[in-house]
Amino acid sequence: MERWKKGLFVVAGAQMMVTAAAQTSTPLLPFFLAELGVTEPRAVRRWAGMLAGVNALFTGMFSPVWGSLSDRYGKKPMLLRSAASIAVFTFLTGCAGNVQHVLLLRVLQGAFSGFSAAALSLLGALVPREHFAFAVGLLQAGQIMGLLLGPLLGGVLADFFPYRLVFRLGSLLALAALLVILVCVKEETSGGETRARGGGLKLRGFFRHAGLKAAFTVIFLTQFAVRGVEPLIPLFVFELVGKVPALNTLVGLAMALQGVSSALGAALTGRVAARVGHRKFLLLNLVMAATLYFPQAATGNIWAFMGLRAVQGFFLGGLLPATNSLIGAMTPLEIRGSVYGLTSSAFFFGNFLGPLVTSFLSAHLGLRAVFLVAAGILYLNLIWIWGNIKERGGAEAGQEES
Repeated sequence: MERWKKGLFVVAGAQMMVTAAAQTSTPLLPFFLAELGVTEPRAVRRWAGMLAGVNALFTGMFSPVWGSLSDRYGKKPMLLRSAASIAVFTFLTGCAGNVQHVLLLRVLQGAFSGFSAAALSLLGALVPREHFAFAVGLLQAGQIMGLLLGPLLGGVLADFFPYRLVFRLGSLLALAALLVILVCVKEETSGGETRARGGGLKLRGFFRHAGLKAAFTVIFLTQFAVRGVEPLIPLFVFELVGKVPALNTLVGLAMALQGVSSALGAALTGRVAARVGHRKFLLLNLVMAATLYFPQAATGNIWAFMGLRAVQGFFLGGLLPATNSLIGAMTPLEIRGSVYGLTSSAFFFGNFLGPLVTSFLSAHLGLRAVFLVAAGILYLNLIWIWGNIKERGGAEAGQEES
């Protein structure tokens, strides 16, 4: 196997493990709040949204910092730092004495995360240009598989073990990722500081680059809609099935099914988008993903709900890999870590604001209204792409304005 392929599979596998570790708490977090003394239904919804969102807020705030440091000092140290922080703070969450402790730990975990930006930048240096779209799709598939396995594993474990032990077991996945990166990832870092200084000047052009600004907005709106729904899935499944013995497993399964199809959609992105055009690909996926939120809001059957989420996941899975491939095509290698740090901020700010806004909306309008809000946001995203990304889709779509 070629060296770049080995590196790609190692990084994608580590991405999967780190993401899974961070997501094991997703299906049980609203129920864990009861152990911490939060029992009033509206308060549970507000805290669930806040805890899901605050982690993403601080990840978004610090991603540009870690991205810039990865250009200066190397990508591998940033990957190790991220995996270690997720392992430590996930473990400590299982020791929390109240909801404020959980909030603090989620803030710290977010501030020291930022795995994806360093991973994308590392692949930019490792993978040949003609295979970069495939590499981004595979990395995104690894992240989605982590989003799938984390909730599924957490849900199943929570049906057999105390919630606190589930957090501690989840931290072992991030520790395993750290060891894999330490042993298997090789990186050449010569001349990094010089490249970083030169790249700092070029990075100022980010804010004048129409294509990068459009990509930033696409990522933000997509994550706002998708992540706005996910933290409330456990409560919606409870509304559909009631207090059944396998409640946590059903919650994990509802999340995992969408993850499977999303991983498949992400893995196929590199080939399909290149054939049909990135603009058409993004528009088609957004139309289908947005439309499928309407029947989810109307269904009263858990199996129909799971089926709709599985179909929707295929169309959601291709959005971020296609956008990140465009970013890679528009960005010089020496500042790619910094640029991916900035666009990762869009990813995590969407992750923060989505749950925060929709948790408050659900407290006053009901859970089903959240699906309609998410659909509307994806349609706004579609309109933005229609007006700001040209038909050719690649670097031509966003040449830097003079």
